[in-house]
Amino acid sequence: MRTNEIITIDLLATSDLHGQIGKSGISGNILKMATYVKHKRKANHHVLLLDNGGMLSGSMFAFYYAQIAPYKRNPMIKVMNEMQFDASGVSPDEFSFGLDFLNKSIALSRFPWLAANIEHSKTREPYFTTPYTIKYVDGIKIGIIGFTSSGLMENKNIEFEDEVMVGESMASAKRWVRYLHEKESPDFLIMLYHGGLNTYTDKNNYRSYYSNNAENMIKSTEGVNVIITGHQEHVVDLKVAETQFIQPGKNATNIVDMSIQFRKRTNSVEIIDTSIKHVEISSYPEDRDLLELTHFDQKAVQHWSEQNVVDIPVILDYKHLTDLYSKPHKYTECIQNSMSRAFSDADFICAQIGNPIGNGLRGELQVKDIYKSYVHTDKPVKIKLTGKEIKRILERTATALYKEDNTIKYNEEILEPTLMTVWKGFKYTIDLSKPVGNRVILHNIDLEKSFNVIMTDYLFRHVNKIISESTYERSKKTVIEYMIEELEETKGKFELEHDFEVI
Repeated sequence: MRTNEIITIDLLATSDLHGQIGKSGISGNILKMATYVKHKRKANHHVLLLDNGGMLSGSMFAFYYAQIAPYKRNPMIKVMNEMQFDASGVSPDEFSFGLDFLNKSIALSRFPWLAANIEHSKTREPYFTTPYTIKYVDGIKIGIIGFTSSGLMENKNIEFEDEVMVGESMASAKRWVRYLHEKESPDFLIMLYHGGLNTYTDKNNYRSYYSNNAENMIKSTEGVNVIITGHQEHVVDLKVAETQFIQPGKNATNIVDMSIQFRKRTNSVEIIDTSIKHVEISSYPEDRDLLELTHFDQKAVQHWSEQNVVDIPVILDYKHLTDLYSKPHKYTECIQNSMSRAFSDADFICAQIGNPIGNGLRGELQVKDIYKSYVHTDKPVKIKLTGKEIKRILERTATALYKEDNTIKYNEEILEPTLMTVWKGFKYTIDLSKPVGNRVILHNIDLEKSFNVIMTDYLFRHVNKIISESTYERSKKTVIEYMIEELEETKGKFELEHDFEVI
């Protein structure tokens, strides 16, 4: 590059793609996104394509290749390789199917995965080799460094992995950004930060606000030109001080296209102009090469998802979440019975819903219906709990219930729907006239005695601070897989055996 020559680099950013490939795409489609990327590369050879993490889970397509057919080559990685991504961040959801699956996916990738604050638990060095990468574009030195919100990592599957730990993201950024500048002296620095923006977070939800703190990252770092954020549905470009924030949304519906003009000086590079556009990709055709590459991958998922499970109509649906929390319901019974398949020696079963916007199951059922009714990749675990601890967990559920005009209602701002528990194996009463913390009556349960309890790994991660037991036995199968087995066998006919009332 000659002195005073102007070079334009197009930075294309994606995030939280969630395996939205082809017909499996709920709203987006990575193959359409690939068409736009090809168009940009034909117009300008200086293109950087970066993903902010969240590709490996979050869709039926991703679930199939991670859980049902993990022995097959991961088509999400095939697609990202063919699209020639330059780097990817790491989402907490990358750990949904375990560290072995993630490591295998990374080993097959022709691009680096960057997360400086995901560390070896013993050495405290970055787990994914280098925390940053350097790209040279026509003589311009671009640094790309990655971090994952430590707040978002709380209560996630990574907590089951002994090899890795999560360092505080802002402290880690302060250390590594300084190191990168001192060692590499990049002309332009891009940060992949898998976390959202405070600006688009409910200020009354402390955990969410703490987890999505991208703006605070620049308070402990200097010299970051662009921060790509994620984990939120908003498509955003926002400038704070000298740092440009861009957020591409999720589910492969949008790509952010940032054009950056540089001028080469004798001993430096000057940024002379930037422009940003948000590209909604639904109108673009699917890339033909990737369509051919993933043809049999898509066929395999389609074949699996359309297998018949129940060929007679079932009625396991509900209209409102309160229907599940205020009295026994057959959809809850279905989940509980399915979880009981994981372990044979349980005293009690503690269930929760997986899909907070679902409505249960109704009609003849295929595999995809069961997947959509639960969605989450939860696996059953078996632990020991005392009667007191069971009561403590139920008291937490009871805090979100209240009465209005003699009708039982549920306030999800107090406790998320996926953390509301319904138990099987004993009778209990929730008395909403009693003060919070003293609403639950366990019938014929010795509060000092210990019991074998089946719950999901998701729930276990969220209650482990209010129970004493830290050891567990974890199933290899998910609740979704057990539900498929249970419904195939029972044809959706359930007797209500869990017994509770809310008064």
